[in-house]
Amino acid sequence: MPTYFRPYYLIFIALVQLLHFFTNSYGQQIEAKVEIRREAPTTALVNGHFLDGVQKSGNRNLSFVRSYAGFTDLGKRIVNVVLKDANGNPVKFQTAVPGEYVADSEFTDWNYSVDLSPRKEQNAAAHLSWLSSDRGILMFGDLLPIFGTSGSKISAQIILRTSKDLQINSPNIYDEVVAVGKDQRSFSETRGDTKLRFEISGNWLFSDEDVKKFADEIYGYYKNVFVSDPVKDVSIRIMRFPGDVQPGAWQANTRGGNITLVSSDMPFKTQSLQRLHEQLRHEMFHLWIPNGVNLGGNYDWFYEGFALYSSLKLALAHNRIRFEDFLDTLSRAHAIDARQADRLSLITASGNRFSGSETYIYARGMVTAFLCDLVLLSHSRGKGSVFDVLREIYTRHKYPSPRVDGSTAVISIMRKHSELIPIVDKYIDGSGGIEWESELSLAGIEYTKNGLAVMAKLSGRQKDLLNSLGYNNWQRLSQTK
Repeated sequence: MPTYFRPYYLIFIALVQLLHFFTNSYGQQIEAKVEIRREAPTTALVNGHFLDGVQKSGNRNLSFVRSYAGFTDLGKRIVNVVLKDANGNPVKFQTAVPGEYVADSEFTDWNYSVDLSPRKEQNAAAHLSWLSSDRGILMFGDLLPIFGTSGSKISAQIILRTSKDLQINSPNIYDEVVAVGKDQRSFSETRGDTKLRFEISGNWLFSDEDVKKFADEIYGYYKNVFVSDPVKDVSIRIMRFPGDVQPGAWQANTRGGNITLVSSDMPFKTQSLQRLHEQLRHEMFHLWIPNGVNLGGNYDWFYEGFALYSSLKLALAHNRIRFEDFLDTLSRAHAIDARQADRLSLITASGNRFSGSETYIYARGMVTAFLCDLVLLSHSRGKGSVFDVLREIYTRHKYPSPRVDGSTAVISIMRKHSELIPIVDKYIDGSGGIEWESELSLAGIEYTKNGLAVMAKLSGRQKDLLNSLGYNNWQRLSQTK
């Protein structure tokens, strides 16, 4: 993970250069430079070459990411491509589609420009590189050509050229993120063996101490769930959107150990604090799953749905929400699933996440995680929970484990618990409507016309299960304080 730095970037004045050396999956040394000039502040100029000769394995392609997180046409941002051979002579090439170039002969050098003007879709700001006149984000995953195979990690050494040169050592260049802009401040916090690094731009209703406190307690909570650290350095960047947006708008993304929150603020401080905690709860889960495991394929149903449910349990454990809020969130998620006319299995829906199924995946995935938690708690009399499943998935498939399909790996571990098999068959592999009355009754919860509610009369075992979920957590925290 990166050695920390503070980028130096002023409106139309400063020149930012990034120089990095990295090795692709063929064992080839590559050097590249990303430059932003004051006369063109929304354009990145990229120059690179192979240090040890032409591209190996007979590959004549120069390829770029053409879509990411549902945002397409990224290849159209790449312009002014120039390829050269070892003698500096131009190499002709064909353009199959924007972002995909095939050279007529071997090449050693490549130059191109990337238009990083902010996209019209405001929710792209946390997921893709962009530059405005006073701030921006550079994400190497969409700035650099693709080298290696899908899922491969490309190690790198990066030099940031500013008033003082700074070096970054990265296990995967495509996960690295650089924030540039004015009014940035930085600080760090050590959490066990992990360094939490913060870079915040602008003024907010929450304080820097609030950010540090929240990140520390959330990281500690998930560390107890997963036992080990996913990375040694976590970087959290918080900045505003490139344009004007309504209060309360936000987007977040986690690449490797880099968490990016692009947001507007809330009208009141209490709302601002609550939402910040919510953002960090969700994104910090992703440090472990999916970023800390070597799983491929479309298993978004798991790492998004179970992240939402884990975030709810954390909020309950830290008294950030009431148990009524916990039940209300699950009620609304169930209602989303019930409204689906053409319901899909979670496996199928994950393949269509960015084609209209995202909300459905989040809702159905979260309810499924809740049902798994209920039956595991009941079967073990409170000694086991959904966190045991999460822990086993992470432990078994964390790097450097071999890459396997995510859904196959997760379902294999879930099926080891006989009580989870009906849930897997009906709601993950299957597309049936969620009929949860029997599972709810285990914890003394009923589904009414107003949503989920705790039954008036409870057995001793139902009370125990409710408490395992966090029903009386607020009372325990009050007594502790």
